[in-house]
Amino acid sequence: MKNIKKHFHLILLAGLLTSVMSCEDLAFGNKFLQKPPSTDVTIDTVFSTAEYARRTLWYSYQYLPYGLETKGYWTTMWLGNLEGLTDLNNDNVGYSGVQRVYYDGNYNAAKEDTPRATYMATKIRFNESETHMWSAIRNAWILVENVDRVPDMDEAEKSRLKAEAKMVVAVYYAHMLRHYGALPIIDHVLAADDEMPPRATLQETVDFIIGLLDEAIACEDFPWRVSDADMAQWDGRMCKAGAYGLKVRVLLFAASPLFNDNAPYATGEASDKLMTWFGGYDRERWKLAIDACEDFFSAVGSNGYFRLVQKEDATPSEYRYAFRKAYFDRGTTETLISVHRNIYSASLSAGDLVLWNALRWGGYCPTKEYFDMFPMANGEDFDWNNPDHAAHPFTDRDPRLSETFILDGDIYQGRTVGVTEAYPSDPENYPAGRDWGIGAMHTLSLKTGLACRKWGLDRGSELSGHVIQWPHLRIAEIYLSYAEALNEYYGGPNATAYDMVNQVRARVGVGGLRQGMTQEEFREAVLRERACEFGFEEVRFFDLIRWKMEDKFTTPLHGLHVYKNKNDGSYICEPFSLSGTDRERSWWKGGFSSIWYLSAFPMDEINKGYGLVQNPGWE
Repeated sequence: MKNIKKHFHLILLAGLLTSVMSCEDLAFGNKFLQKPPSTDVTIDTVFSTAEYARRTLWYSYQYLPYGLETKGYWTTMWLGNLEGLTDLNNDNVGYSGVQRVYYDGNYNAAKEDTPRATYMATKIRFNESETHMWSAIRNAWILVENVDRVPDMDEAEKSRLKAEAKMVVAVYYAHMLRHYGALPIIDHVLAADDEMPPRATLQETVDFIIGLLDEAIACEDFPWRVSDADMAQWDGRMCKAGAYGLKVRVLLFAASPLFNDNAPYATGEASDKLMTWFGGYDRERWKLAIDACEDFFSAVGSNGYFRLVQKEDATPSEYRYAFRKAYFDRGTTETLISVHRNIYSASLSAGDLVLWNALRWGGYCPTKEYFDMFPMANGEDFDWNNPDHAAHPFTDRDPRLSETFILDGDIYQGRTVGVTEAYPSDPENYPAGRDWGIGAMHTLSLKTGLACRKWGLDRGSELSGHVIQWPHLRIAEIYLSYAEALNEYYGGPNATAYDMVNQVRARVGVGGLRQGMTQEEFREAVLRERACEFGFEEVRFFDLIRWKMEDKFTTPLHGLHVYKNKNDGSYICEPFSLSGTDRERSWWKGGFSSIWYLSAFPMDEINKGYGLVQNPGWE
């Protein structure tokens, strides 16, 4: 038997169950809701020692939601990302799932049946054959139901592992809720002769997730956080603070118009059976989200540690590096739920770097619309009609802009970069920057005229020795969710709502929001703040669908030609349309359908007849 690894981030990568169970078939397969075999012999083997028992839970950690391309791991849409379906990003990887499935208008329920072997052709936004989430859920329940029999594990650890397993299940369910709506509820290990549970209602699904999180929170042996002493070994394990935070995300999503409205987003059997909406609007759902936020901040007040990363926490001590540390570094006061896949080392080649292929091949091409969202440093909106803003669009902006985009004249990989074009009629005074149009990387990654920096850090000191974590949930999201819920419940922003947003802006040195906003204006401001804060962290897409923002999907987007005058340093910026190109999105041409807000269930599963009702429009 192989010895268990000492470092948790290595445990997640090692396939640890293999050494214990490869010859003892536990049917840890990749079927949608695969049943176990009828024998119990292997369970006795696994739970005969603490070491083996722990591996059952570590297996469940392997498939937690993760949105980055790294060495040996591709995103579910093959170098594409969910932001490529939003107004923030335009995908230019010709064979990505974003392009072949979504932009080309090819998505349907049959795509959900496609096995992983054909991923080059049909990578979709959620794919069980890629994520193995149901297998991971089953393993978590195996741990819960059997850990008490382990002879060499103390009661406190058994209690902790059970709470941890329940939270892992809640994370998977919360993630799938945003893709599918209501789900079949698996709350125990299915025996060979058990009937597969039918699809639950939306309320039952939300209650199930919240119930799991409440059980984890109530466990006295479930730690508030990973301690400083354990951080090097156990960073990334679930903790109580993350459970409080995930409750906020789930309840905010449930309160949003996708589910909480006077009419369903689309009609069909699943809507009739209250699997894709609650059956009407209830303002009190926003109050549940408010209560979850207040419980979270109260718990932080009692237990400490978690807070927004400030510039004094970063090296160098600057606002932009505080933001970088907040989303990128592991073990900070910012990250409530962290997912690990790989470790960068200086010995890796360029092709092994985090997002290297996705960036250079055009998976991350931010739009003009995204560029325009970032405010000025004083808090005012950026405005192309302001002559000073237009002539110097990179000056005195929100520092998050410099960390999300590679801006002309900034320092990147140890040198000053130039990502401007040559002005066609005056190339002598407006020459091309040294980094414009050089090689395949720049040709594709500058398809919108704007280059992405976020996640694509310098392959020297910025990455060396780092665990490439995915910040599944950061504390900044709780601040902005609290502000949003207050605005919706009270019909407009109160002082606390403003304060929540302004604290997130203050972390990067940006002035506060203007006072006196209406409910609609404040809602728009919060959603824009979330875009600036969480770009390429898979937040924007879910914000757009939960608010049913059809206009953001249907409005054609733009790139930006950027020209710099070498004499006075001023810029000429000219927008160009992304529609009518080989990367045009089908819904710009043929119209948008609300059925795309939620994914289809695999038809193979629907046809098994156990009560998995298909989402509207995909029948």
